This record gives sequence, structure tokens and C-alpha cells, in this order.
Amino acid sequence: MKFSGHILAVGTILLAGCASYDQPPAAVKSSVYTTLKDEAKHLLPKDISVLTLEEAQNIALKNNPSFRSKYYAISAARASYYQKFSGYFPTVNASFSAGQDLGRMHDAGGWYNTNSYSFSPQLSGSLLIFDSFRREMDILAQKHNWQAAEAAEDDARRLLVEAVANAYNGVMLADAQMNIAKEDMKFNKDMLRDTQLKFDAGAVSLSEVLNFQIQYNQAESNLITARYNYSTNKYALAQLLGLTEGTIPESVKFPTKPAEDVDILPDVSVYLDMALANRPDLKSLREQMETSKYNYWASLAAFGPTFTANYAIGYTDNHSHNCRTATEDGPTFNHVHGGTFSYGLNVNWNLFNGGNDFFAARAAQARMIQADYNVAQTWIQVIVDVRIAYDNYATTVKQMKLYQKTFELTKKTRDLVREEYNAGSTELTRMNEAQRDLVNAESNYVSSVIRMANARAQLAAAANIR
Repeated sequence: MKFSGHILAVGTILLAGCASYDQPPAAVKSSVYTTLKDEAKHLLPKDISVLTLEEAQNIALKNNPSFRSKYYAISAARASYYQKFSGYFPTVNASFSAGQDLGRMHDAGGWYNTNSYSFSPQLSGSLLIFDSFRREMDILAQKHNWQAAEAAEDDARRLLVEAVANAYNGVMLADAQMNIAKEDMKFNKDMLRDTQLKFDAGAVSLSEVLNFQIQYNQAESNLITARYNYSTNKYALAQLLGLTEGTIPESVKFPTKPAEDVDILPDVSVYLDMALANRPDLKSLREQMETSKYNYWASLAAFGPTFTANYAIGYTDNHSHNCRTATEDGPTFNHVHGGTFSYGLNVNWNLFNGGNDFFAARAAQARMIQADYNVAQTWIQVIVDVRIAYDNYATTVKQMKLYQKTFELTKKTRDLVREEYNAGSTELTRMNEAQRDLVNAESNYVSSVIRMANARAQLAAAANIR
């Protein structure tokens, strides 16, 4: 009996307490970073030399701890849903009692000793027959809670994909800014060399030489800032990708030029319909609304009766031994044993409990109404999100095309001014102005391309387009 009890206890622990899952990297349990081995970390796949946006998003969906945790919220909600069906099954409880009583008693016949022992195993339980439909309401409420958890995971996916796109585009922008700064440095270095030769020949003043040295230094400062932005954006991207290194290795490169593809936009009504049909945050709140509705109906079940059947089957074995010492009467023995079976029906109907059930129902009703308003607010928010994202993308496309033309014109102008300056037909200030205009125009152009890419990701997230 003791061995089988141990088996039952161990089985219960294994079934209820152990879960097999893809655990977070062992590195997160360490208090020291410098001694960590690669096998304890989450790293980028070794075969990646150029990281694309699609690859980054897939890695994030696989590794991001916050997103991965959403799956287990679904598992918990699903388990709670199946748990609710237990109310339709009978309960079975096993009990066992054993004991011994020793005593020394006195009566008219004198003193005598008593010794009795007994044991009584029993199986008992109950079956809920009717509870004014509370079980049914609880099951339906938990079913919609499960579906709300699934929608919440889908919404986390939507937001994570957009966040990765923004961080990835931030790296692309910083990389482009580094290239602009390097080009600016090269231009001023070339101009410094040529001007130095002119100064050595006595054709220009020292101030013009110093001017290009100053412009070179400013370009180098811009490069330092761009490199810092490049690093911090890689840190943000690595966090979203769930990389324990907290950065993207230097060996991994990004596309050297942001994509300039322009999507042809259908009417905004197309995106509005897609968003209202597909946005998981709206779906999650709708499911929560259903959950609160069934919770309200379940609270009304407290005003109805419940019918419960009870049953028990057992066995009793009782031995008693009385031994008199003051007389010649011999000891007496008594042995009682046999089986028992009982059953019954209990009806319970609470008529008054100080208003507890009434106010519980009012609270559940208020939560249901609140959930209804939450759906309405999010419905409006979805509409606004789509309109803002749609207009933002259309605006960034127009700006990108305009900045592209401005950049091309400014580059031509800078080249012409450079020729004029080298020929001595224009002033130094005009040369500086033309180069600054080119740097600003190129910066505006690449920034507009990145804003357009971010706007595309924003519109896809707003309408939940995958």
C-alpha cells in the first residue's frame, strides 16, 4: 500500500509539474558575461553573411522571448478551457482509517482491560447534476478567453514584425549616413590636397586650405555620429531578434542601399476592410467581450438551485477484546465487519446571502459593458491607424521622389561649382555651400527612402497584411 502510494504521488508530480519546452538560452541564467560559451547563447546562424529584413523578422519570431511567451498564455487558456469540463464528471475520493484503543475500565464486576482496533477503507464522491447552467457559461467564457489569447499572440506577431522592420531600417539609415559622411570626407580631402598644391604655388591663401581642413573635420565628426547610430540601431535590432550578444556581428552586412520600390496603393477603403476583418487586437477584444458576457450569465446562475448526488461505498472491520483480571470470567471477544453503501440527493438554493450574489452580478454586468466600449474604442482606433498609415505612406512616396530629383540636381550643381572653383571663376563660400547642399540633399533622400520603408511597414501592420 505504501509503495503504490509513492507511485501515485510521483505520477501526479510528473504529470502536473513538469513541462517540456524549448527553454531560453542558458546564458540568461548566468551572472557573468565574459565566461559564457557560444552553446549557451542565442546567436545568428553562421551561414548568414548578409542579413535581409525577411530573415531578421523570421529570427525574431523564433527567438524573441516576449513573443514566445505568448504561446504559453495560449496553452494556459486552452488547459483552463478543458479544465471546465471536469464539472460534468463525478468526483471519487478514497479514504482509509485505522486505529487502536487501549483502556482500563471499572464496573460492578471490577476492573478490566479493553483493547479494540478497527480499519475502514471507503470510496466516496459526488456528481453535480444541475447548477443553473453555471458550468455551461463557464465553458463558453473560457473558450472565448482561449480564442482571445490566440488573437493576442497574433497581435504580438504583428507588432514584432513592424518593430523589427523599423529597427532594421534604422540600421540601413545609419549605414547610408556613414557612406555619405565618407563621401564628404573624400571630397574635402581631395579639395584639401588640390588647394594645398595651389597654396604652395602661391595661387590661393592659407584660409582656403584651412577651410577644407575644417570641412573634412566636420565630415569626420558626422561619420563618428553615424557610426554610433549604426551601433545603437544594431543593439535594438539584436534585442528584438532575441540575440544574447546584444548586437549584430561586424561580419554580418546589410544591403548597401535601401529599397526604393514604390507600392501602388488601392483606395483606402480596401485597407479599412482588411483591418476590420483581420486586426488581431480588435479580434482579441471581441473575444474578451464574449468572455465577459458569459461570465455575466454565469453570475446569474448563483440565483438558481443546485442538485448534487452523493454516494459512498466502504468496508468496516472492528475487533474488541475485554479481559477481566479481578474475577475468573474469561476474556470476551467481539468482531464486527461488513460493507456499507450510501447515496443521497442534495438540493441547495441560496435565498439570501447579504446581497453578495446581487452585487457580484452587477459587477459582472459592468465589466461586460466596459468590454463593449473597449471594442468600440479599438474599432475607431483601427480606422484611424489605417488612415494615418495610408496617408503617411502616400506622403513619404511623394517626398522620396521629390528628394530624389533634388539630390540629382544638387549633385550636378556641386560638380559644376567644383569645376568653376577649380577654374577660379567662383568663390570659396559658393563651393562650401554647394557641397553642404549636396550632403543635405543626399541625407534627405536616403532618410525619405527609410521613412517610406517604415511607412510601408506601418501600413502593413495597421491592416495586418502579412
